[in-house]
Amino acid sequence: MASASFETASTTRAPANGANRADAFLTSFNFKLEVSLPGRSGQQPSAVAAFAEASGLEVSVDSVEVREGGFNTGVRRLIGKTSHPEIVLKRGLTTDAAFWNWVYRCTDGSFPLPYVTGKIFVHGPGGTTERAAMEPAIWRFDNGIVTKVRSADLNAGSASSVPLEEIHIAHEGLERVA
Repeated sequence: MASASFETASTTRAPANGANRADAFLTSFNFKLEVSLPGRSGQQPSAVAAFAEASGLEVSVDSVEVREGGFNTGVRRLIGKTSHPEIVLKRGLTTDAAFWNWVYRCTDGSFPLPYVTGKIFVHGPGGTTERAAMEPAIWRFDNGIVTKVRSADLNAGSASSVPLEEIHIAHEGLERVA
């Protein structure tokens, strides 16, 4: 049975130089996922992973047609339901044990479900020096939960390069914050 806590080994969270390990991955992976897990506080994100591809960063709004008496040239369009597709992150890498604990809690069927607030940082191309000079675009999602995880096919020559092939995150809201 899974524990409700999310523990992280300090060796996987902060290297000796104080930088986050996911930042080191970002020379090959342009998207960094940070999630704040329930029960955690402070400035540091609770779980971090880096990815090479991201999709599903969109918001769709249905329009509702209303026929209005006296308006004979067409129909009025009103705003309807807002929907958010799942965020899909591909070809990722993480050394953060808290990230894998969160994924396990989302898929093991225990309650309460571990809904999280998270941010996706979109970094431009270049090495760490160029990245430090550029502000990343930031997308924030609310009440996210993992709905699908697919590991990479393991191969002795490339097993460590892309251990997380794909992760799907269902959520209840998305906004661009920077």
